[in-house]
Amino acid sequence: MKKIVIVTVFALMMCFLYFYQSPIISTNAAIQKAEEYLLNPPEEWKKSISFDGSEEHLAENISVNLTQKHGFWNELFNRMQWEVTIKYPQSQPTIIMDAHTGEFIGLSGPFN
Repeated sequence: MKKIVIVTVFALMMCFLYFYQSPIISTNAAIQKAEEYLLNPPEEWKKSISFDGSEEHLAENISVNLTQKHGFWNELFNRMQWEVTIKYPQSQPTIIMDAHTGEFIGLSGPFN
């Protein structure tokens, strides 16, 4: 019985450590995903976003921040998110995505 408890605790601890330190996508990958999300926004937002992807992006026009996700479980498991802001003359859209999977979370800034 004692061995089963020790093995269970060890397995739970290893799972927690794996989720706590899961790999984060690189900054360049986050910028690339953000541009993809701007070019192909979710269906419900296509009519409210005005974005022309023909412009070149200079390094000083892109800012990338890695921040902690809000919520008890996200803070417990150290879940992070990328916030990528691309500055255009008309607007400054900010794409928020999961830093571990690159999954789209939200968009702010370029709405009409």
